[in-house]
Amino acid sequence: MTHDSGDPTIHGMGGYERVWREFEDNEISHSAAHYLLAISGLEQGGGHPRAADIARALDVSRAAVSLQLRTLRDHGLVEIGSDHRIRLSNLGSDVVARVASKREVVKAFLAHVLGVDDDTAEQDACKIEHLISEETGAALARFLHFIDATGDGARALLEAFRQATADCPPGARCDFCTNRCLIRSAETQNRPRS
Repeated sequence: MTHDSGDPTIHGMGGYERVWREFEDNEISHSAAHYLLAISGLEQGGGHPRAADIARALDVSRAAVSLQLRTLRDHGLVEIGSDHRIRLSNLGSDVVARVASKREVVKAFLAHVLGVDDDTAEQDACKIEHLISEETGAALARFLHFIDATGDGARALLEAFRQATADCPPGARCDFCTNRCLIRSAETQNRPRS
């Protein structure tokens, strides 16, 4: 399918044709990340889980667990013993560590730097933890270290950001929100309902 370059829904999204296809090339899916994190959590809670334990932890059916475990095993992320206990492989443990670290870094950035409320920061971090690259995760970690370690200058910058109010005049578009003003959308969505 081809798109008209004048289409306002895609204007300004340079390279989107290539990038959106790369979404499917991620190391793991959102679902796989949750299964691996659940297995890790259950292992840390004392022992290697069975499929039923994972199903309870994730509130999914045992059939869904069986299908996902087959995929995880085929990708070398888990091992299933003759006792039907599931163990993270070394590769699976590495993926869990990286995903969990990226989740914490993204959550901290959203909450502590951008001022997103904790629940939203947790949910959004969960949505993207497995999607961001190692490079982006490391850059976010460096930025958080910079804010923490730099002192008064960084804190002043952060405070100035938090106090800033950005607003676009009605009908105007900035260079960032090319299709719809995200600031207005967020304000409308977060407005108390009467």
